[in-house]
Amino acid sequence: MLLKRSCVSIIVLCLSLVITPAVADGDSFAQAYKDTLTVYGNANSDEVIDEDDIEYVQRIIDGTEEETQFADANYDGQIDEDDIAQIELIIAGEEENLTILDMDNRTVTVQMPVERIVSATSHSPTRMLVLLGAQDKIVACSYPTYLSPIRYAAPELEDLPDPGSSGQSFNVELAVSLEPDVIFVSTSSNADEIQEKSQVPTIAVTSAGDFWAVDMLRIIGAVTGNDERARDLITYAKENVDEIAAITSEIPDEDKPVVYCCGCCGMGNGSICRACGAISDIEFAGGLNVVESTSCFEVSKEQVIKWNPDVIIVQWGTPDMINEILSDPVLQTVNAVKDGRVYPIRIGGWGILLGQRIITVHYLAKLLYPDEFEDLDVEEGGNEIMEYLYGVDGIYTDMAEEFHFYRWN
Repeated sequence: MLLKRSCVSIIVLCLSLVITPAVADGDSFAQAYKDTLTVYGNANSDEVIDEDDIEYVQRIIDGTEEETQFADANYDGQIDEDDIAQIELIIAGEEENLTILDMDNRTVTVQMPVERIVSATSHSPTRMLVLLGAQDKIVACSYPTYLSPIRYAAPELEDLPDPGSSGQSFNVELAVSLEPDVIFVSTSSNADEIQEKSQVPTIAVTSAGDFWAVDMLRIIGAVTGNDERARDLITYAKENVDEIAAITSEIPDEDKPVVYCCGCCGMGNGSICRACGAISDIEFAGGLNVVESTSCFEVSKEQVIKWNPDVIIVQWGTPDMINEILSDPVLQTVNAVKDGRVYPIRIGGWGILLGQRIITVHYLAKLLYPDEFEDLDVEEGGNEIMEYLYGVDGIYTDMAEEFHFYRWN
């Protein structure tokens, strides 16, 4: 049932009023709402709607608490007993309508239950829907052409019509013809225009802005009635990464390897000169990232020499790219090149961010600290993680082969 109280709380409660961010993007949304489920009815601004919210609304009515952003559960402009009734329906999973704040800071009301979904933004919402076990509700979506967990867990989606995704025009006529209850689009899309033309509730989401992509996961979980699964996934991800971070956080900075991530796509020079933006996966795994910028940019080989990283990881790295770096005569004084510590990696480029990034932290931790993580079997653990998320065994092994991951076995 939707938003049950019995679910384990996974993050510290945030009971203060939240502030709507001035800029509608993943970063500002994550910073503003942090641990808050942005569903109207979440009166105490935590990550779940439960009996505590009923009590909170009652205190607002009694004048002992200040109004909060999501206390107006039925979104009628006033806080009263009707909001308590709406929260009771939400807890029971019997609400007729659910109002959410999407990641473009738009308030959208969806008729419940949602049974038909158009997923029209790249693959991120589609991956989330598959993770949540809601792929049977999808009536149109973009389908990955590359090796992806979606191709294992929901191959039937390949036969569905594509309504258009990032960089393409959204096909409103196609979407309307499929009679969806909700449309998911990217925050870079014009969600208001799509909603106006289609007359279908349109929710803007993005996987950017948070390591765990929890905001998108919570919103889609709530709208599809799979919020409990969403919280389970977040808990699972955090526990897996915490196991690694508990070890790497105890290592003094002076003993941590310096890491340079390169190979960012869309740049003109060789992979070594394409610096990738600051990546939190490296920090969780116990590395010191030489890149402080959050965006990708071009650098010179002289800059790489100056940074002198101990480890170089190459986005979408192929054996030829790795060999090119290792054999470059200009780079022979770089520690990573001298020690042969140049590896391929995929961060944010395969699978759903949630599952992929759990495995990336494990993979990086073993690369950076082979002695400390001698007993960590990345491949076995990777397969277990992907099976928990997608219900299919062997996904990591196939992807490790496809994407040339370093193999310890």
